[in-house]
Amino acid sequence: MKQLNEKVAIITGAGQGIGKGLALHLAKRGVKIVCIGRRPEPIAQTAKEVQELGSQSFSMSCNTADREQVKEAVKKTVETFGTVDVMINNAQSIPPNAPVEETTYENMYLAWSTGTIGSLNFMQECFPYMKEQQEGRIINFASATGMFGYAGQLAYACNKESIRGMTKIAAKEWGQYGISVNCVLPGAESPAAKEWAKKFPEKYQAIIQQQPMRRLGDPENDIAPVIAFLSGPDSCYFSGQCLLVDGGYSIMP
Repeated sequence: MKQLNEKVAIITGAGQGIGKGLALHLAKRGVKIVCIGRRPEPIAQTAKEVQELGSQSFSMSCNTADREQVKEAVKKTVETFGTVDVMINNAQSIPPNAPVEETTYENMYLAWSTGTIGSLNFMQECFPYMKEQQEGRIINFASATGMFGYAGQLAYACNKESIRGMTKIAAKEWGQYGISVNCVLPGAESPAAKEWAKKFPEKYQAIIQQQPMRRLGDPENDIAPVIAFLSGPDSCYFSGQCLLVDGGYSIMP
């Protein structure tokens, strides 16, 4: 069984926020990182910072909803590093808020194509390599938005709930090949969270006051260590789980 510093990880949405934090943290532990995102400049910057930390990395622009682009990204990963050991599905487009009766097909499609379908695309393309080596780690990202049913976020939330279901089914089907599949629901200070806080400062402060630790998590220092565990050898018998990494916010009444 490979140690963490022997592994190759693909991270989607690696240009900023949680994805970038994961890339930098795993790089410090010796993981080779493939930075995936739509915009070339941010992911190239993340790959550069990974290399400066002493790990190997490259970036590749990719729309996760486009199966051919996903296929090319996984193919290049295997050509460059020999295999893929860890698939981290972090990318997600966020449609604007709307009540149920005003939620459009376009916004539903945006959420599902970049979330559930995008994650499935990468899972399926990575599967043959993980099956062949009888070892693999898939880490998907869901959200408490869906788990608790936040009003006004139908498109985003129901998509995130489907990712939780997909995670459990893949864990049951692929466990026989040594592939663990887990899901993380983070409470992190992402760029999207920061923008939301600027627009709704009073609501943001109300959330912080309800947070037992009185803060949101840092992507690199709070969220990424959990991802490192899920990526490494110590989690080989841990699968099909949905972890709330939110400083205890989800246990509040």
